[in-house]
Amino acid sequence: MEKKLIIFDVDGTVWDSERDVFASFNHTLKTMAGFQITKDQFKTLAGMPLGLMFEKMLPDDKKHLSGEYEKAYKKYYIDEEHFSDETVLFKGVKETLDKFKEAGFHMAIASSKPKRILDKMVSAFNLSGFDYVLGTEESNFKHKPDPEIINYIMDKLNISKEDSVIVGDSKSDILTGKNAGIDTIAVTYGYDKAENLINANPTFIIDDFSKLKDIIKIKK
Repeated sequence: MEKKLIIFDVDGTVWDSERDVFASFNHTLKTMAGFQITKDQFKTLAGMPLGLMFEKMLPDDKKHLSGEYEKAYKKYYIDEEHFSDETVLFKGVKETLDKFKEAGFHMAIASSKPKRILDKMVSAFNLSGFDYVLGTEESNFKHKPDPEIINYIMDKLNISKEDSVIVGDSKSDILTGKNAGIDTIAVTYGYDKAENLINANPTFIIDDFSKLKDIIKIKK
């Protein structure tokens, strides 16, 4: 496919942050509620807003406190800087992003994370070439799969739907792209289940980030 703009989800797509996110989530639950969840339970929360993730896991008598749990999580994960204890880039990410940057592609991040943590992580991993680094948490953007954040990026860059594509690891990412009317690429090495990605019917499915170069045409 020929494109001008590539929009990326990051958690489970660009960087492998699951261990740190899972550990911080469980740290919050254990500290405030006295219990933890399993990795399989955590995987069912892929793509959800953080507050909803806590609401889903808390007992009925504590669900109304999900906002307080969200604040405690962010304090531990962001402010106390546990976001990079074990987080690493997925294989082939840096090289592939550099190739697209050198070829003149517009690139953007559209995540469920707050922008303030995204900026820290982009800097920590020495990533560059993004026109926009945006998150739906702590912003006026509606949460994915609402396409508002995607539409904003395309509008600001004056790039059409036909020339845009989103790359993500969750059903929510794929539905976001579909709701925006753009092509979608699902990666299978992330956090969502393969069956969920298949059911979302993305334009392409890949198992290695570097394979993006085989799908998105780089003009020489």
